[in-house]
Amino acid sequence: MDEALGVYKFASVGELAETVKQLLALGLQYKASLGGVAARSQKSSVEQIEQLILQQARDYLAEVREGFVLSVRTTQITKRAELRFLLDRVLLDWGALCQELGLADETSTGTASGTATGTRGNDETPAPGQAPERVRHQLLAFGMAATALGHLPRLPAEQVTFPYNYNDPPTYCDISAPDTAGEMLVRIEELEQVVWRLMGGDYQDLLNHRYGALRRTYGFFEVSAHLAHHQARRFGLKGPRAKLSLL
Repeated sequence: MDEALGVYKFASVGELAETVKQLLALGLQYKASLGGVAARSQKSSVEQIEQLILQQARDYLAEVREGFVLSVRTTQITKRAELRFLLDRVLLDWGALCQELGLADETSTGTASGTATGTRGNDETPAPGQAPERVRHQLLAFGMAATALGHLPRLPAEQVTFPYNYNDPPTYCDISAPDTAGEMLVRIEELEQVVWRLMGGDYQDLLNHRYGALRRTYGFFEVSAHLAHHQARRFGLKGPRAKLSLL
């Protein structure tokens, strides 16, 4: 990934985060007010757009998870219970991830990871430099997500737009940044789970039963968009953000 591609990848994640934030704001204001039931005449076309946007969000979070797996180091973990948790959740998937990213040793066959997940045929072997390019995508995605999660408690009140934020002034200061690898993984998994539930369209149920997770997810995309927009403008990549309207 050259410098230009890296910058545009950064900007594209910011655009996605802004779109997801606006989609959630519209959904919370419209669907939740109707008890989670949208008008039948609008449901088909609107839901197709929602599903496309949320699937893109899921794809991005999958890259974030992969970047986390690639970056985590056992030397960063001081608690035995946390190490066991990470081993159970992600580190044992290294073989599959290695195959997915084309990082397996091309000269060896029948390795433990190859036996478990299957080896690539010669025609599927990545070209020289292709695997590092993909790894950099994953690490960039994780780096942006980690920065957003760390900045979330410090987002200025005037930037907070969560419709059901009951603090005055609105704030995310009560949402602590993850301090350990285990906490980071829990937050990534929560983001994935909430986006998956949002694809079901029942905003009212999330408000009623998973308010905290929904608010943290909304805040994550909000602060991701804020940070990416601020940095992208320094590179002259885009002007003022457009407003999304699905209704």
